[in-house]
Amino acid sequence: TTVTYAQKSNVRKAQSSLAKFEEFKNVGTPELGQDELKKAKEAIDKAIEHDKSKDLPETWAFASLIEANSAVYLEQPEAAEKAEEYLAKAKELDTDGKQEEYIDVAEQTLGLFLFNKGASSWEGQNFEEAYNAFDKALTFRPGDTTLTYYAGLAAIQNQNYDAAINKYTQLIPEKEFSEHKNVVVDLPKLYLSNKDTTNAIKYAGIATKEYPEDNDAAIQHIELNLIVGNEAQVISDIEKQIEQNPDNGSLYYYLGIAYSSANKPEEAINSYKKAVELNPDHVESNTNLAVTIMNAVRTELNDLNSNKDVSNEDYAKQIEEIKEKVKEALPYLQKAADLDQGNVDALRNLKSYYDFMQDEEKSKEIEEKINSLTN
Repeated sequence: TTVTYAQKSNVRKAQSSLAKFEEFKNVGTPELGQDELKKAKEAIDKAIEHDKSKDLPETWAFASLIEANSAVYLEQPEAAEKAEEYLAKAKELDTDGKQEEYIDVAEQTLGLFLFNKGASSWEGQNFEEAYNAFDKALTFRPGDTTLTYYAGLAAIQNQNYDAAINKYTQLIPEKEFSEHKNVVVDLPKLYLSNKDTTNAIKYAGIATKEYPEDNDAAIQHIELNLIVGNEAQVISDIEKQIEQNPDNGSLYYYLGIAYSSANKPEEAINSYKKAVELNPDHVESNTNLAVTIMNAVRTELNDLNSNKDVSNEDYAKQIEEIKEKVKEALPYLQKAADLDQGNVDALRNLKSYYDFMQDEEKSKEIEEKINSLTN
């Protein structure tokens, strides 16, 4: 009939105007197509109100797509709710799947709207709202790695560790994802924040296998095992790796960390020395070696200061002996500072040495370098 044709014509008008809007959108100028989007909305509103076209799946497919675009490009958040409602109706009526393409695009567009909403909430530091938006966006864009990652980040900021763990765990198999390394290395921390040490250690082990050269992953694995008393196991594991790779300086560096964490400074110093021997330009090995030497000497100094029975003469003698011992740290402190000249921590370590040695001139010189980097 003429009436039915008129209503189907409104669907076609909506489709035509939407197509024109899409042309502008596809070349990066959606604002120039806003009038076409408004025309599409007017036409589809007429179609969904009429008995002859209200049960056509294409009516609701186009309606959902138009409303989703209105939410994003006309900045009409209320249109997103309509888009969801119309989308459900389109899926219900589209029994033969002919509208699947339009339904998919509507879902992608709704996902984009929710992503933008989440990003805006993040910028406003409303992390709960950001998480809810990113999480809901995943219902329209399931498996989207970026959305999953951002949802995890928002959950972390909101201290919702269960949700963060859920999102990060989903990303473990996604090895091509650009943030995969951060996800794998940070997941154990989330389990630890959730007081789940067992899974923290499990995923710390996975992180070291996935990224064996990553310093943070290796240290985390060592420290977590030490927390639960797996000290001997960690040291044994590293020593076994050293047997297979005796020229790997990184392994000696990690062994030094393990011994330091286990409060075995002498063994730590020997391990760090071997690490420096194999890799002289490794900043962290030089730094840790020097700091461990200084800490051991500082312990000796504290013991001396707490000894009330020592004579002044003997005290002065032992102080000089301690200063001789601490001199061993200087070349490693200097090397670390030379290797990374913008490293303020390396300079502060060097200044601590000169403070200990009561070398005011050198201490002031280093302090000036620190100030030039921090001011």
